[in-house]
Amino acid sequence: MDELLEKWFVLKQLSTDEEVQVWLEEAMFGILEKVDNGKTGLQKKYINFVGPTGVGKTTTLAKVAAETMLKHDKKVAFITTDTYRIAAIDQLKTYAKILNVPIEVAYNLEDFKRAAERFSHYDFVFIDTAGRNFRNAQYVKDLNEIIHFTDEMETYLVLSLTSKQKDMEDIYRQFAAIPLKQVIFTKADETSTFGPVFNFIHTHKLGAAYITDGQNVPDDIEIATSSQLMKMVFGAKKYERSS
Repeated sequence: MDELLEKWFVLKQLSTDEEVQVWLEEAMFGILEKVDNGKTGLQKKYINFVGPTGVGKTTTLAKVAAETMLKHDKKVAFITTDTYRIAAIDQLKTYAKILNVPIEVAYNLEDFKRAAERFSHYDFVFIDTAGRNFRNAQYVKDLNEIIHFTDEMETYLVLSLTSKQKDMEDIYRQFAAIPLKQVIFTKADETSTFGPVFNFIHTHKLGAAYITDGQNVPDDIEIATSSQLMKMVFGAKKYERSS
């Protein structure tokens, strides 16, 4: 951003608002292009979704899994470690039934290892985790006691776009102890403010994989390219809440 101010000063502050807008968009796009936005090809066998309660992890998992099956013809399975809410298990079981994929429930690390072994011949295993109060450091500790984090796993942090900027920062700090590949932004249809998207990516250098904007599976999800993120931030991309 310093280059933008310097450019404005060199031109003796005679630039039009339109010119400054173009410079700003170019500068911001350049920042976004320095991180891995939109590069969504799954590269490891175990695909893990983490995040606080209420951000839509389970639905997002089902969307990505459905896309992997339908568009890439891959064989997938589900493991859920969200044993804190019966409704969460039932929700994922419903998605598993619709997509016709097997599912295992892991109550502890041994359960998880057995489930992973059972699904060893599948292309991808999608892992759903419990959504709990992100301010409790015990949450991440519990994850490490249930999930066997290996080199064959990639983890996505799921964040709701309805969250405050400060909350996003706190959530990231809580989960930073886990190697994170990318972030997935959800609930784009429930807000009209997208500035925190750019701020978060710029601050933490963590690229975005997807944006979701509704509950429909396998729909209401799109790849979070730098171009799409810019359209969101500057209001060129509109989301309508689905009924």
